[in-house]
Amino acid sequence: MKAKAKQYAQALFLEIKGKDDKETQSVIASFFETLKDDNNLSQAEKIISYFVALWDEENSLVEAEMVSSRALKQSLKDEVIAYLKKISEAENIKISEKENSKIIGGFVLRYKDKIIDASVKNKINSFKNNLLN
Repeated sequence: MKAKAKQYAQALFLEIKGKDDKETQSVIASFFETLKDDNNLSQAEKIISYFVALWDEENSLVEAEMVSSRALKQSLKDEVIAYLKKISEAENIKISEKENSKIIGGFVLRYKDKIIDASVKNKINSFKNNLLN
């Protein structure tokens, strides 16, 4: 029976938990050697994705992406971080920012499997749909 990506990620996570950097590097090297020997290197991307989710949960970290039409003021970013800490109960928030001129104004926030669309474009579309219905 072939191990699944999630099982590999859990095994790797448990194996490196509490280890120092040198031990961790050794475990990871052995892990990928095992993947190669088992002909499962094709699962590496999925394994990494599951591993990152486990790592983030263990370290109370939420990664988010904020897309806006232009760079946002630090005060707004701080408010978003405080909001994410409150609703996710995470201690650490890491936000990557992107700019997209199609948004017009406001922002779209993605974290975990959720999307918060606070863009002007979304508000206009909602208003338009309400008028048509």
